[in-house]
Formats: sequence, structure tokens, C-alpha cells
Amino acid sequence: MKRLFTIIVILLGSIVSSAAQNLTLGGKIPTINVDSSMGSELELIEHDYVCLAFIHSESKPCITALDLLSDVAAPYKEQMAVVLLTPEVRSTKQDILRRYIVGNTIAAFDNEYRTFKSFGVEYVPFGVIYDTKHRKTRWFGTIAQLDEKLLKMILK
Repeated sequence: MKRLFTIIVILLGSIVSSAAQNLTLGGKIPTINVDSSMGSELELIEHDYVCLAFIHSESKPCITALDLLSDVAAPYKEQMAVVLLTPEVRSTKQDILRRYIVGNTIAAFDNEYRTFKSFGVEYVPFGVIYDTKHRKTRWFGTIAQLDEKLLKMILK
């Protein structure tokens, strides 16, 4: 009986660890590999910070989160670029995302889920803010939690 209990505990531990995000605060961001106007690794972005917003354009929670993110990020458009990252095909979803593509916001397409997988993102909406100089994670979580007070603290 003890042996069975030990095996179950080990199996549960391995399942929990494999479902964890591939991010740590202050750690290097995982590999980015997308189709975007800012390069496949977003290397052409000139802002100090990038907010990667992992989304799906037909998801109601994602659209609600994008509306909130647009309002919260607007005062920081000189400091932070917003990248709407979707696994959808560019040609079919660009119109839906167009209303959010203004100023410092761009769309990026992860057609082969490479970036979603490298960041460990399985659920959307999800966001990651990183500094472009060191490519280190400053914040990650659901975009709905990102408010103006938190964003101001992150971008200090």
C-alpha cells in the first residue's frame, strides 16, 4: 500500500510540474518565433518594454481583456509596445485585430504555436511584460489583472 501511495505522489508531482509556466520573474524570456512586421523575434521593437498579449480573436474574454489593456497601456505608449500574439492565420484574422492595432500596438502570428509552447501558454488571455534591453521578464499573468497602478509599478 505504501508503494502504491508513493507511486501516485510521484505521478501527481510530475503532472503538476509539467503544467507550469516556463517563466520566472527576472528570468530570461523564452524563444520568440513569430510572423510580424517587427521581425521574427520582435527584435525591431525600439521601446524599453514589450507586453506580449497571448490571445485568440474569437474569444470573448480575450476581447474584453484587450479593451482593458488598450486603456491601461495608452499612457505608456512611448515606453511600452504591445504585441497581440495569436496562433491564428494572418489573412483571416487581421481584420478582427485591426481595431487594436494603433500606435504602439502590433499583431504577431504564431502559426505553429512555437512561441505559445516556449512560454508554456495554454490558456488565453495571458500576458508577459519584459524589458527589451536584457530580455528579462518583469511581469506575467492574466491580462485582466493588469491595471494602471500595477503597470506603473512594473515600468518604473
